[in-house]
Amino acid sequence: MSIWVIVLFIVGFALIIKGGDWFVEAAVWIAEVTHIPKILIGATIVSLATTLPELFVSLFAVIDGSAGLGIGNAIGSIICNTGLILSIALIVKPPKIERKLFLGKGLILVISVVTLTAVAWDRVITPFESLYLFVILAAFIFYNIRGVKKAKKADQEEIFEDQVEIRHIDTSKKSVIVNIAKFIVGAAGIIIGANLLVDNGIIIAGYLGVSESIIGLTVVALGTSLPELVTTITSLVKKHGAMGVGNILGANILNIVLVLSTCAVSSKSGLAIPIERIFGSVNIPRTLYIDVPVVALMLAVLVLPVLFSKAGKLKRIQGILLLVVYLGFLGFIAINII
Repeated sequence: MSIWVIVLFIVGFALIIKGGDWFVEAAVWIAEVTHIPKILIGATIVSLATTLPELFVSLFAVIDGSAGLGIGNAIGSIICNTGLILSIALIVKPPKIERKLFLGKGLILVISVVTLTAVAWDRVITPFESLYLFVILAAFIFYNIRGVKKAKKADQEEIFEDQVEIRHIDTSKKSVIVNIAKFIVGAAGIIIGANLLVDNGIIIAGYLGVSESIIGLTVVALGTSLPELVTTITSLVKKHGAMGVGNILGANILNIVLVLSTCAVSSKSGLAIPIERIFGSVNIPRTLYIDVPVVALMLAVLVLPVLFSKAGKLKRIQGILLLVVYLGFLGFIAINII
């Protein structure tokens, strides 16, 4: 394997990270200048922008015929977001949460996972079946908008996880040129970076002798989850831990109802769940039998304690359990690679 494959793989990561950063900044600026309501900025534009890395990586992978890599990236991002990023946040400093809001987003995530399992159980998510996921996406956007409206009526200054603090808008000629350039270059960086990540990720998987979904579940998933990692760390530093938690829940929902559904629509025959070998001899659709159950287990650890308790705070033990599940998942993957 040429050293350039690894170099281009890393370059892909860098382009996605920086491109995503510029795209989000410019998208917010454009929305504000064009007087798009602030509630829509947070609930839709920024939320979508932070999910673009996962969307383009998975979409290009599926278009290139590597469904395993695309599915692995989407599901792997959920596992990484929850089992690594969120667990560390909870261990460092368990945040106070608004219980009703947390359970509302948690319920949408549960419905998303259940719906995904149902439509994928025959190992194919058809374009028609993806409509069920799109319906949940629409409901999620509506839920966000409705929630922000309620918060504004209550004169709450703290915004939901996908919003940013609205600053004074600079509309000078220089600012216009800079932000339009950031928007275009940022979007191009995400697209080009996603292509590099997918193409070279496939080569690396072949060289290592592992399935493309394994690369998607681990390395690629971690790379495309970096925006969520940065958001969560920033939230902790600024003592807005609940914002980081909400960001993770929102990103997980979008990985299912936006990323996977878009991938299914992009193929006339639908999104096929690959059969993979585990323990050297057992062939199963591992996404359905292993990866999704791991997501469900993490979701149970995160949501159930809040559901059966009136406490408005997550616990450090939840973070520890999530990290244990994540490390166990990585251990399972390592055993099957070796």
